[in-house]
Order: sequence, then structure tokens, then C-alpha cells
Amino acid sequence: MQHEEAKAIRESWGDKHCDHPAFEDKYLFTSKTGDFFCVQCGRSFTQREKAAHSQRASSPSVGKFIEQSTLLKERLDKAAKYKDRLAALETANPNHDALAELLKQQESLIFLIDQLVWELEQGI
Repeated sequence: MQHEEAKAIRESWGDKHCDHPAFEDKYLFTSKTGDFFCVQCGRSFTQREKAAHSQRASSPSVGKFIEQSTLLKERLDKAAKYKDRLAALETANPNHDALAELLKQQESLIFLIDQLVWELEQGI
């Protein structure tokens, strides 16, 4: 599939959810790029992304775990970009309830992840 064709599919598909049921090779002029386009929504996938999608499709629970792990990492990376704002907030109001609640929730999340890793290491 050529870039223009995928672009037209993306534009007509919009922001709807897509399960990416099938892929076509991505072409640049007449040569395969090694990447892929979803035939339904037109989104571009690298070989690695396509393989991860195929793994998620064949094992829904593992797929969901991988997807959520990726989302967690992306969101934490995004939140870390605001460290200067958090520092300013803490300096201006050291007893800010929202920041204290956020830290408590982070601690809970870290505990749950540590528990999951421990269970996986034990072979449970």
C-alpha cells in the first residue's frame, strides 16, 4: 500500500478504535519499506509493532498486559516532564493535597507492580 492510499484510509477512518485486523506492506514508490499499514484504519506499523500486535491478538491477556505496560510507561514519562511545575507547586504550597494524593497513589502502584514482579519471579 502506498502512503497516499493509507492517508486516505486514515482520513476516512478518523479517530475510531481499530483492532487492526489485517496489514499490507508499506511501499515507497515500488519498493517495500519493511513497515506495514493497517488495511482498515491506515495506521503505519513498524515490524516490531506489528509483531507485538499479533502477539496481543493471539494471547489477549498478555496483550492487554503489554498494552497497559506501554501506557503506564508513556504516562509516567509524560508526567516526569512536569517535574519543574511540581517542584514549583511544592515550594509555593508544601501541603498541597493533590500532590500528596498523587504521591500516595504512586506508592500504591509501585507496590502492586512489585507484587506482580515477585509473583512472576516465583513462577505463579
